[in-house]
Amino acid sequence: MTKSEWLDLTVLERKKYNLLSEVMDVSQQMGEALDRGDDVSVRMLVAMRQEPILRLEELRPAEASRLESLSPEDQERARALREGAAPQGAEEETYSAQAGSTRRLLERVVELDRRLSRRLAGGNSFYDQEK
Repeated sequence: MTKSEWLDLTVLERKKYNLLSEVMDVSQQMGEALDRGDDVSVRMLVAMRQEPILRLEELRPAEASRLESLSPEDQERARALREGAAPQGAEEETYSAQAGSTRRLLERVVELDRRLSRRLAGGNSFYDQEK
């Protein structure tokens, strides 16, 4: 894979990270509003959180298209690095570090969302309906 292709993938990962950071920030504010019993702020923050989530969804086709433009071997290598494989070379290291940061932040966002959902919906939480 070329340096430019790694850079493109790294930029997409960084965009995802930035949007997830926005989701995390608004989610934390939701938790604080819930602690205060401020229902108006909670509703407002739920609506605000939707925008970065929708923008994250808009990145999916761009990322899929970028990956599809690569050879099958390069696609597999990028996926492996996203899942924590050991990088080989500077470009892979940069991409791997960004993908790892994004993955860890996503895990934190999902955990916070799980807690918020259960606080808001109780037994009707989206996460309890998975089972």
